[in-house]
Amino acid sequence: MLSWKEFTDYAAELQLKEEYVAQNKPFFEKIDPAFFDRIFQGDTFDPEEIRKAFPGEEYRRFMLVMAVAGWPQMVAHYKKMNFTQQMLEDIKPDLGLWLDKFMADCGIAGLDMRIYGWTKALRKGSILQFGRLQCNYDHAFYGKVACFRDADGTVRLEPCEEHNSKALFSFGDPAINLHIPAAGPLKRELCIDSLRKIVRFFAEYRPDFDYKAVVCYSWILDPVFTQIMKSTNLADFQRLGHIFRMEGVDETNEIVWRVFDIPNGTPADIDKRPHNTGMRKAVAGYLKEGGRFCEHGMVILRDELENLLK
Repeated sequence: MLSWKEFTDYAAELQLKEEYVAQNKPFFEKIDPAFFDRIFQGDTFDPEEIRKAFPGEEYRRFMLVMAVAGWPQMVAHYKKMNFTQQMLEDIKPDLGLWLDKFMADCGIAGLDMRIYGWTKALRKGSILQFGRLQCNYDHAFYGKVACFRDADGTVRLEPCEEHNSKALFSFGDPAINLHIPAAGPLKRELCIDSLRKIVRFFAEYRPDFDYKAVVCYSWILDPVFTQIMKSTNLADFQRLGHIFRMEGVDETNEIVWRVFDIPNGTPADIDKRPHNTGMRKAVAGYLKEGGRFCEHGMVILRDELENLLK
């Protein structure tokens, strides 16, 4: 198990707030090193075993310690893959964003188990960051749509349940999958810059990866947002590609968590937080009228990128 000094040094490299890190010292000193090493070094772990060892919300602190302990592995992987120092600098703030999120949610300097899984993907290089946007190193499209181009050049999306060999792009095809970290405004120029960097990365590092499109799956792609908010950033981002609905994926409770900082919350809980931002006010009004949110996807075909990024 790492020492407290190593933990604080790694946390500083990851740009975590000192006051949040310091909160964990009494907890850190109680961790059984043998237990930590067994969990940290394993490919998987039993969530109930961790919850039993650290009752209540304390397990979140343990997940944070494990996430920070993975920093040297991330550095070593980036060096092995010859990834640039800028890529490492771009990905560093991600853990701090999640830590801020859980402090807002429950006042504990820790992480949820789901997010710890995300941090493992980061340190293994499965998820990379290029400026404003992140992407997977490898991905197969799982949207239930197929893309066709009509004679006039219009791209048409049709429902499909499996791969369609006659389509330009469909279920199972290789794709670059985007992620949107909670790192401020989603400005079009920043997103375009990220896409340029991502395309260059795949050309240099993954020339064998014959991706057919750039895709994204997110609650933020729900067209409802462009109807209930004045934000041009969200509308501009959605206009980058072709939007489709992820049928059966209701994201209403996820949005209650993301927007109102209420873990496991429902629309009935939104008045527990002040409606003090434009997004909170807009979402609250929509939910109080009985509205629901659904996850949506976006497709940018590969042959559309040149015109988009010029």
